[in-house]
Amino acid sequence: MKVLMVPSWYPTQGSPLLGTFFKEQAEALAARGIEVAVAHVSVGSEFGSNNGIRRDIINGVLTYTYTRPNLTPRWESGRRMQRTWMLERLYRRIRKEWGRPDVVNLRSSLHGYEAVKLCRKHGLPLFFMEHSSFVMTEGADSPALRRLRDVMKASAVNACVSSALQQVMQPFGDTRIIPDPVNGDFFKPNDRLHDKQESKHFIFRAMGQLRPIKGYDTLIRAFGLLIDGTHRKVKLEIAGAGGIYDSLQSIIRELGLNESCVLVGTIPREKAADFMNGCDCFICSSRVETLSCVLNEAAACGKPVISTRCGGPIDIVTEETGLLVPVDDPQAMAAAMATMMDTASDYNADRIRELTLSRFGRATVCDMLIDACRTAAETKFPPKSVGSNS
Repeated sequence: MKVLMVPSWYPTQGSPLLGTFFKEQAEALAARGIEVAVAHVSVGSEFGSNNGIRRDIINGVLTYTYTRPNLTPRWESGRRMQRTWMLERLYRRIRKEWGRPDVVNLRSSLHGYEAVKLCRKHGLPLFFMEHSSFVMTEGADSPALRRLRDVMKASAVNACVSSALQQVMQPFGDTRIIPDPVNGDFFKPNDRLHDKQESKHFIFRAMGQLRPIKGYDTLIRAFGLLIDGTHRKVKLEIAGAGGIYDSLQSIIRELGLNESCVLVGTIPREKAADFMNGCDCFICSSRVETLSCVLNEAAACGKPVISTRCGGPIDIVTEETGLLVPVDDPQAMAAAMATMMDTASDYNADRIRELTLSRFGRATVCDMLIDACRTAAETKFPPKSVGSNS
């Protein structure tokens, strides 16, 4: 079976961590014997030598990326028209060099109208899977939700990564839950990376883009409360880069946490498992998450976790794996961190890993993805009814 993945964002030379879960899922399917090609179009780059079509074979996945400068700044409809034209041109080259796909797998409705138009023009069945948190944050009458509805009408199979996202999508059509998988061969326990006798600190860690939606401001304030209430040695390390770096540093200085709370910058993907293995507890402090890949990756390393009840993590965290707290509640987060300092050693690392891989392991999730692709491929043409913007 040939699957053409159309991701709405994807790793690039300039942003190597963007959409790594799309890339890794394509590679996981290829490892299962599925022929996978990726068609990614991106509008918004600068004029220069990096624009145009690039063809690579990455870990068994034929990968086409097409980048162009944005010729219609501040006009989203114009940018969508550019992407539609680019995707059509890219598809024609892929079909010539790789052949006709059995199914198109659209990842996120952000590029939904573009993918629907391609499928309709060429009679390709569509399997759509939503990942983006905007589905949970935008209003019911927003353009984003109208686009989601129209894409779902045109898709043979619809899916999303968590029950929280499913609640939003189900009114528009039947929606499967297919979580993002965790690579248990890469994310696994490595005790030598955290020598308790050497560090003598209890270490909390978090990882993600430095954006308001991640709730790191609340996490840092919670950590300040924790520091004020304990005489034990404790550290908080947050990995990632983004636009609120300076404001987070200001909070750290304001609370006098310079020695114990550190923004460590971007962790390369190949070092992510080491970063997680180097902590006693991993934290997700987000205001909204559709799932939270990093929580599952830390759990696959056998680490207990703390997360806000921000959507997707409700599907992940159980009594055997960690603690859940309300969103934007520094007192509750501080209390959970204090509890974790007392109880982290009571958690069974092997059991945390076992539970995580049984629900979110590559083999389990790949079976779901392959079934969805095959079901969609049986639909020869997308349904005719779709919004006028398609």
